[in-house]
Amino acid sequence: MHDICFIDKSFDPEQTNLYHLSIQISLDGFSFAILDIPKGKYTLLKSTNFFIKRPRLLFMKVRELMTEDEHLNLKYKSIEIVYSSENFTLVPQVFYQQGAADKFFGFNHEIERGFIVDKTLLTKAEAWCIFNIPENLKEFLVLKYPKAAIRHNLYPLVERALKENRNFPERKQVHLNFFRSYFELIVLSGTKLQLCNQFNYSGENDISYFVLYVFDQLKLPPDTTELVIHGQMQQTDPIYQTFKKYIRKTSFARPTSLFNYSYTFNQLPDHYFTSLLDLYKCE
Repeated sequence: MHDICFIDKSFDPEQTNLYHLSIQISLDGFSFAILDIPKGKYTLLKSTNFFIKRPRLLFMKVRELMTEDEHLNLKYKSIEIVYSSENFTLVPQVFYQQGAADKFFGFNHEIERGFIVDKTLLTKAEAWCIFNIPENLKEFLVLKYPKAAIRHNLYPLVERALKENRNFPERKQVHLNFFRSYFELIVLSGTKLQLCNQFNYSGENDISYFVLYVFDQLKLPPDTTELVIHGQMQQTDPIYQTFKKYIRKTSFARPTSLFNYSYTFNQLPDHYFTSLLDLYKCE
């Protein structure tokens, strides 16, 4: 996908004290969106693609983008940032102990030099997502946006899905959020988070194997379980056709209906940036 820059004609750089800024950072790229809060309308969406293999190299690219882009150097009413870390651990809220994030993270992952352990409360899942982030990146983000909330990328995916399921206690759903070389997967049983994981892939066979394996192991009925796809996957992608073949209720995600979206966004499929556009007040 090419870099994008969509700006609605109503965007006013003199009024950003009334706007919300959402930022998404991953090894695949850097994206941000701006919400006109009084109008309830997203008026700007920008995305820069890159391919960085090592998280510790991410800081320099993010600093460059944030320094050079005029929209990222304005004053906003509120700011939220999500970072996609491949290394994370979910801990039920009832078991979590204050100050024990490093200990819980260390059960499953090595705490590498140059990284710090951070955490995000997934309120509706009643769990803490404990993850690592490059120390220099976290320090830069805190200095640039002292009041910004910095969370794991799973936050909008999990919280919105559980929120929308509160009136459907019997509904079974699997959500997939795709990046270039890995995808996030969550399984919901009504308002309960049944599974949350991340899988690396190099091709269509890897993806179909992991997803169908989850369906098999959790005994999810393919005729009634909903499979919802987020991220930059095209409808013509062979893996989408494979999903449709085996899982009847396969569909692409849509941004929340709580907000309006600039006409300029119509150039993209709705599901490409759902995590970014769902970030504001998804709790």
